[in-house]
Amino acid sequence: MVERFGIKISSGHIDGTSMSVEGKYIHSEEKESSTEDVKEKEGEDEPVPIRINHGYSRDHRADLKQFTFSLLTVGEEGIPLFMQVGDGNKLDSQAFPEMIKAFQSQWQGEKLDLFVMDGAFYDEKNLMDCQEGFNWISRVPLTIKATQELTKTLLPEQFTKSSLYEGYRFCTVCSEYAGVKQQWVVVESEQRKQADLKTLSKGIEQSFSLNKKSLLSLKKKEFACEPDAVSAARDFGKTLHYHSLTELNIVAKPHYKRKARPRPEDEVSHYTYHIQANLVEDEAVIQTYRHQAGRFILATNLLDDTTWTADLLLQEYKAQQTTERGFRFIKDPLFFASRVFLKSTKRIMALAMIMTLALMVYSLGQLQLRQALEITSSTLPNQKGKPTARPTLRWILQCFHSVHLVFVNGIKSSIQLTDKQNLILQFLGSSSRRYYFLS
Repeated sequence: MVERFGIKISSGHIDGTSMSVEGKYIHSEEKESSTEDVKEKEGEDEPVPIRINHGYSRDHRADLKQFTFSLLTVGEEGIPLFMQVGDGNKLDSQAFPEMIKAFQSQWQGEKLDLFVMDGAFYDEKNLMDCQEGFNWISRVPLTIKATQELTKTLLPEQFTKSSLYEGYRFCTVCSEYAGVKQQWVVVESEQRKQADLKTLSKGIEQSFSLNKKSLLSLKKKEFACEPDAVSAARDFGKTLHYHSLTELNIVAKPHYKRKARPRPEDEVSHYTYHIQANLVEDEAVIQTYRHQAGRFILATNLLDDTTWTADLLLQEYKAQQTTERGFRFIKDPLFFASRVFLKSTKRIMALAMIMTLALMVYSLGQLQLRQALEITSSTLPNQKGKPTARPTLRWILQCFHSVHLVFVNGIKSSIQLTDKQNLILQFLGSSSRRYYFLS
């Protein structure tokens, strides 16, 4: 397929999703025997069926069982080269390295120089296991302490503007996370920064409102001794993210045996202690979050920063969207590719392969259409009627939803095509024109 259609491959993009199913699939959970037992029953050469069970749902359907689906795509059109299905609760961090090793052992075409993945790949185990196996680019999760400190502490003057993407800035640093030498590129997006700052402001306001109520409740609380009140104030201060307590004071309130207003000669029976404090924004903390706004980190084991510049790394990572578009195609109800009405897990695995083949045909068709438009310097009208040289095949297929086939006395006479349909068919190849009885 790569040779026939002249597809240039240099980097592969890997991503994963989940596919929900409606059935109970009780039999799938009952077959959780070891791999060796299953192979003895089904033969050494047969694949072990996946388990349909509950897991993290990308479809936001935690109530349904599922299986996981990983794709490796290449090119601007996201043409799939390799697919892999797994148990419903399998993590991407486990699936991605396994998929790469399986692809490298089976692929007989031109070797891929680079694998691009999201942050699910990036953990200590995967980095240590894949030191020598292949080149990779991955987003670094912000849950890692080192990334949090780096994104918060870098100053604006340490960044340089991107030469390819407007509104992007970079700061490249060296890292040896998990004992692996890497190039870390801290990316700052102006558009994302503005969105993050709005989210931050909203979060500060909500936090202030909630913490103010909690502080009022804490002020009303009585403590038996001053150390208890100080400890409670300290514990409350630890829960604050964007604010801090000022003018903290512990006030002793005397209590008397008689309930009426105390007289000068009345003795104090005991004291209770109360917290007095004000809630203010912690500017130092908020400033670090402002520094972090709009920033994320790309990591790679390609250490030559003259060849693999920050712009090129970002370009490769942005191309990760092609795999995500592939999943949207598979799950799009318009194509009916995501319907799973099968009882056997083996058949579900086979259906996943058919889904991938459908995506491959769709991607190749879109590629050929755009190439034909590029060669002739032509355009086609998009959904809004404006000319475009990069139409989606989905839109093209929608243009052919209504085609009139005319029969006269039971004999096929002609096909009624609109001007738009005739224009599109000029770029879809001779086989498509013959299908509509055009020369």
